[in-house]
Amino acid sequence: MTVRLSAHKVSKMMKGYFGGITQAETAEKAGVDQSTVSIYSSKFKKRASQVGLLSAGKEFGVFNEVDALRSLSVELSEAGLTVGEAKEGLRIIKTFMKLGISPEQHLTLIKVCGEINHPGFIQAAVKLNKIEAEANMTFAQVISRLEKATSQLSAVEKKSQEMQSKLESAAKSLTQKQHEEASLQACLQQLQNEARAKDTQMQQQLVSRTKQLKVKLAEVEQVSVLKAELAKSGLDIPTLVKLAKEYSKW
Repeated sequence: MTVRLSAHKVSKMMKGYFGGITQAETAEKAGVDQSTVSIYSSKFKKRASQVGLLSAGKEFGVFNEVDALRSLSVELSEAGLTVGEAKEGLRIIKTFMKLGISPEQHLTLIKVCGEINHPGFIQAAVKLNKIEAEANMTFAQVISRLEKATSQLSAVEKKSQEMQSKLESAAKSLTQKQHEEASLQACLQQLQNEARAKDTQMQQQLVSRTKQLKVKLAEVEQVSVLKAELAKSGLDIPTLVKLAKEYSKW
């Protein structure tokens, strides 16, 4: 005779069943014997074949668990995996994690495993072993130093780029200064040419003025001589002018 259980206890028992724990553990947690778990598991399978998996899950209080399993089944089908393959994949992942290999490193490790049969793999391993022996360092230490050197190289490259940028800026500034200097030289040359032309013009004007001044000085000297001669004759320039006017009337 089947033991009649409350809906809550049936749900708790079936959740343990769908959680993947053993019937003995499920019975212990639900407070029933193992045979009861077996009976209800069989009843669930029979009911599922009659009304469908989701409907049976709703009746037994494990709709969410059944729906989650159904979704997982769909995802496995879409990925082209069987349940056995998924279990094997999970076992491999767990093994990787026990070895301290994070999920991000799985593909790299698989690639390395695929290259083991490559002809150059053994030579590379021997060379690495030789490097470790010569450097008296482990592989991890070699990688650490390589990463440090790579980091330093990156910093040096960045510094080099900054210096190159500064040099280009300085070269550009120097070219600009050279253009400004050439422009100033051209302007200075033009001013010098204008000064020379002005100097030549002033010299020519000075010569002309000097000549004019000499002519005036000669005229003054002539007038002075004439005035002295008139004085000797008892005449002056106004009297001479008056006499000249009178003679001109004749």
